[in-house]
Amino acid sequence: MIRIYRLFTVMYFIMFLCIIVGCSATTSNSVRSHMGGTLGAVTAGVTCYELLQANVALTAACAVVGSWVGSSAFYNDDINIHTAVFVDTLNTAPGKRSHTTWGNAATGNWGSITVNRSYLVHGLKCKSYESVISIEHGWPMNYVERENEFGTACQLPDGRWQITDTSKQ
Repeated sequence: MIRIYRLFTVMYFIMFLCIIVGCSATTSNSVRSHMGGTLGAVTAGVTCYELLQANVALTAACAVVGSWVGSSAFYNDDINIHTAVFVDTLNTAPGKRSHTTWGNAATGNWGSITVNRSYLVHGLKCKSYESVISIEHGWPMNYVERENEFGTACQLPDGRWQITDTSKQ
């Protein structure tokens, strides 16, 4: 009984640390990947040690597997796909309305980007857009992210796009 209590105490402490350091959907993908890997390794390592009272090699193997699962759970490649398609669409869309979609058959996730119009603001090329995503996050988060965003993105002199105005529905 004491062993299970210690296990839950450690797990709650890890979740608390995750909240404190900003392990949320608003952090960058690389931070989520590192946090997920770290949390997965610590959680799996402690769990294996506490429940199995096994040797060091088995505990280390559990930590490696936990790190792999944790990094993939917090780091979603489909978000990167959406971002890449979004930037490509902004770069290649003509001055009139254009629409691009993407989908991942393996995960069932999808998204679309519509550029409504292009115009100049103080010499910068700007485009109004609509971005729609539907991404299912797996374990341990287990939620579906559906987002419809309207906004304006302007291309900076170095070629990067900066979102200047957004509204989500």
